[in-house]
Amino acid sequence: MRLGKDVEVLPGSPNTLIYQGRVVIDQGGRNSSVKLNAEVQMATHGHMDHIFGLTTEAKVKYIPPQDMWALNMIGRRAMTYGFSSPQSPLFTYDLVIGEISLSGDPEVEIVPLPGHTPGHSGYILGSTLYAGDSFFGQKVLEGFVFPFFVDFWAALESMEKLRELFKAVENVVISHGPVYEKRKMQELLDFNVQYAGRLLKWIEDEIRGKEATSQEVTVRVMMRAGAKEVKPTNLLLNETVVKSILSVKAKEFRVSEKGLVYRG
Repeated sequence: MRLGKDVEVLPGSPNTLIYQGRVVIDQGGRNSSVKLNAEVQMATHGHMDHIFGLTTEAKVKYIPPQDMWALNMIGRRAMTYGFSSPQSPLFTYDLVIGEISLSGDPEVEIVPLPGHTPGHSGYILGSTLYAGDSFFGQKVLEGFVFPFFVDFWAALESMEKLRELFKAVENVVISHGPVYEKRKMQELLDFNVQYAGRLLKWIEDEIRGKEATSQEVTVRVMMRAGAKEVKPTNLLLNETVVKSILSVKAKEFRVSEKGLVYRG
């Protein structure tokens, strides 16, 4: 799919952006098998579905410095699942094996958009902003229930920042979701902000006048959103978002036989 003369998007999850045939952003997922003769390979952040391009022979390979944890498997697992070990059936997103090395300066405009990860960034190439995982397609949100944000509050700030960035570009592309023209992408960003507000209310409901662990809150909200099954790995990932929210919204914390419990 072409977005003007210089920009091509390979649909996938993530969508991979190619600029002027030489700069590639977020090659991963099913697009890992596509042979691209890129001079520059960039990742918006360190999650394993975004970093295959950093394993290629590109002259320049870049990831935001705050996401250098992605350079080895222990760091990638720790920042995805919350821990690491030699192996576990919980590690269902181990898509890149081995260590990664970086090189060179991409000479691309970098826009910090933290929240999804500490260093998550967007990249502006010509008149196109590649916004990575700063917001998501509607079906992605509803399928996972929680957008994965290690810092929910920083992610909200990044989405507000995006409202201003939209004014300066002609196209906006995200990693996980459809490729729309700018007006519909603005509507999708608005949906993400509203969806985050709904999740926040549901989490507050679960601790209002009562105690619950972060895992209990996560499961209850997922079921409330219509999830028919909560898989162990999804619980691990979604609990990260819930803990970020509870750490601000809970009025009381204490340790019980169930573990750390929160009360609103």
